[in-house]
This record gives sequence, C-alpha cells and structure tokens, in this order.
Amino acid sequence: MTKKPNIILITIDSLRACHLGFMGYKKNISPNLDRLAEESTVFTQAYVVGPNSSHSFPSILTSTYPLDYQALHIDENRELLSEVLKKQGYLTACLQTSPFLSGYFGYNRGWDYFEDIAVPVPKSKFFNPYSFRGRLQDILIKLSINSSPHIFFGLLYLRNKIKNLFKETKPYKTGAPFINKIIKDFIGANKDGEKPFFLWAHYQDVHGPFIPYDCRYQERPLTYLELIGRNLPTLIANYPSKNKSFKKFARKHIGKTIEFYNDGIKYFDEQFGDLLNFIEKENIGQETILCITSDHGDELLEHGGVGHYDSKLYNEILHVPLLLKIPGQMGKRIEEKVSLIDLAPTLCDLAGVKKPASYKGKNLFEDKEDFIFHQASFSGKKDFWQTIKPGKLDNCAIACQSGEWKYILDYSSRKEELYNLREEEGEQNNLIKIKPEIAIQMKEKLSKFLEDNPPFSLTKGNHNEIYEK
Repeated sequence: MTKKPNIILITIDSLRACHLGFMGYKKNISPNLDRLAEESTVFTQAYVVGPNSSHSFPSILTSTYPLDYQALHIDENRELLSEVLKKQGYLTACLQTSPFLSGYFGYNRGWDYFEDIAVPVPKSKFFNPYSFRGRLQDILIKLSINSSPHIFFGLLYLRNKIKNLFKETKPYKTGAPFINKIIKDFIGANKDGEKPFFLWAHYQDVHGPFIPYDCRYQERPLTYLELIGRNLPTLIANYPSKNKSFKKFARKHIGKTIEFYNDGIKYFDEQFGDLLNFIEKENIGQETILCITSDHGDELLEHGGVGHYDSKLYNEILHVPLLLKIPGQMGKRIEEKVSLIDLAPTLCDLAGVKKPASYKGKNLFEDKEDFIFHQASFSGKKDFWQTIKPGKLDNCAIACQSGEWKYILDYSSRKEELYNLREEEGEQNNLIKIKPEIAIQMKEKLSKFLEDNPPFSLTKGNHNEIYEK
C-alpha cells in the first residue's frame, strides 16, 4: 500500500490577502510566500466563515459553522481534522500560539503531540479596569483622546520615557523562530517514519500588538510617532469614538500602523523562507501537501476600526490567502469565490481519507457554490468568544456573498447592508434602499441557509422564530 501524503497546514493569524505580492500588493514584503505561490494552487477569492479566530477555526478544522452549536468551542459534536486523520493512521502534531485555540476550548483532541505554547498577556499591575483607579483612568483616557489625542500620546510617551513602566518593544506572543525550530525537529524525526504525518502550526507574528520591523531583533524605546502607530489599534478598539478630532487624528496616523502591520508580514515571510528552505533541503516536497492560509484579516480603518475585535463581516477581514502546494501539480490560480469551510474536506480527499458525515463543506476543486456564508456572534461587542445566549440571534450577524453581491444582516441592530462588489470592493456604498429587489433575493438565500444550517442546533426552541426576526 502506498504511503499517504504528509500534510503541513500553516495558519498565519490576522494576515489579510490584499497585502501579499502574489495577490497584487505593490510593496515587496512577502517574497517567500510569493515564490511558493508560483508553484501552488492559489485561491485568489478565499474567504473565512467568521471574523476572528474563535469564529473561523471551527470551520477550518471541523468544516462546521461557528453558530452550529451552543458555543464557539470545539465540543464533542464537532470532529477535528486531527481526529479524522489520526484514525486513518496519521501521526498528528499541533503547534499553536493563540490562547483561543488552547485545550480549554477543545482544540487538543486528536493530536499525538499538542504543544499549547501561547503566551498569555499579563495583567497590568498598574491598571485594574474594575477598581476605582481603573475606572477613573478609563474615564480620563476617553476624555483625553476625544479632546486632545496629541496631548494624550505626549503624556504616554513621557511616562514611558521617564518611568519605563511598560516594555513597548516586546509583544506578548511566541515568535516564528521558536515555532520553526520545533517544526524542523518534528520533520527531521518523522520524515522517514512508516506513518504519514499531519502537522498544524499557527503563527502570531502578523497579529497585533504591531511593532517596528527592527524591534523584532533588538530592544529599543519607541519614538513618539511609533508609539501612536502601535497603540492606535487598541484605543480604537477599546474606546470607539465619533469625535471628529480623534477621527482626524486616527486617519492622520493610520499610515504608521499600516507600516507596522506590513513589518509583521515582512518578518514572518523571512522566517517562513527559512522554513521553506528547510523543507526543500529535507526533500519531502514530493510526498507532502503544504497548505498556507489565515484565520482572518485585519481592518485598517476601512470601516472605522482597526483589527478584528468587533466581529464585523466586511471583506478586508474575511478575505484571506489560500495556497495549496500539491505534489505533482503545477502552479495555477483559481478565481472563483471559495469558503474555508471546504478546506478540511479537501485535505481529506487529497489524503484519500473519507470525510465525516458532520463535515458541511466539500472539495475546493469541485463545482463551486454560487454563494458563501459568514457568521459572527456578539456583533459590535468585545466578548465575542463567550457563550451565546441559547436559541437567540439577537447578538449575532450573518452575511452571504456571491461574485457580485454581498448582504449583511446584523440581528443586534436590525441593520441590513447590501453591496455591489463588482462596482466597488470596499463595501462603502450601502444599496439596501436602492436595490430592494436584490436585497429580497439575498435575504431569501440567507433564510434558506439558516433552514439548512439551524444555529444552536443542540438547543431547544422553535428556530422558525429566529428566521422571522
């Protein structure tokens, strides 16, 4: 019997598709990923199901929708790709660096080796949001960024300069070199083994907090403008403001934040190049499927925010890179829209493994669906990873998109949005009142999707009431 192919799945947190060279980005910050893309199948219109790790990974690893069950963790009703492959004789290993993908949320099933190496963000000794001092500080921050953000950042810079209370140059996450070393050791130990292996590695280097490129290699104090660029995403996420002064300030300085975001991509790409060279040197390419993707992108002020913390369903967050380097296949580009709910079934098919009945996706190379769907819970709120209220979509948003149209229904605000993606990709011109006939058709598609994929399917209640809201 011929040995099944090895599978290496690499996910890069927060990597949006449009900032990569092979996706048309003009800045040369991803040469190694670009090189791999020339030899791979590139899905240029790949989209995640949800806007953050907690929503996206259930679809990537279990081919289910995030709202299928009661909570955003991997419960016993979802079957991880690792469980499927292990039953078929695969040696399975996971190296993950996010607290939301830990064993606590159920991601540790089906692995022979599960390395949960996320570094938690330490609680500040100086700021407890529930204390009187913390609440007072919270009020002062809101007042200062709305009245004079320049003064706020000036005081922050002065405080850090004089007292050095916080080390601004060290992100609280595990870097790519450490992950690469473990991967190299694993491949070296198992490349000649009797069992094929499935290795999943999740990288956090593109994820915030954003820092300058050179701070990845050396410690140094941030300049005033660098301090603004680094902290702007946190302020916008935690202190959303309609104040014109702060909005003008954010637009003026977002370029520095984007520069740091690109620095994260550049740094990861360098480290990925080192790993790619190792894989080529070990000569396992002819027996290994290599898949590169992301769990979501990041908004960079396109819709008033920065990052992915408020569960928005716009394409700057949903559109991600997807590369599949398959032994014996030449590089090509597939332009149709696809959903990452189809990734696990595709890897099963490529490995010659029967997919579970619970998997809702299908092979990415088969006939594409006309519509793909997206879900988010706690829309507009920060605690999106918590348990959803049983049987209610009141704090959820659902979207569907085709090649031309995108429809978003936010149940928390009852707001509907409709965009023509062929006329404008930025989703800025809401046509819900101008194209009511299209909105009705899209809403019907969404209703049919909910009937076929009832949310919270393990809870009791009449789901028809949900659809009618």
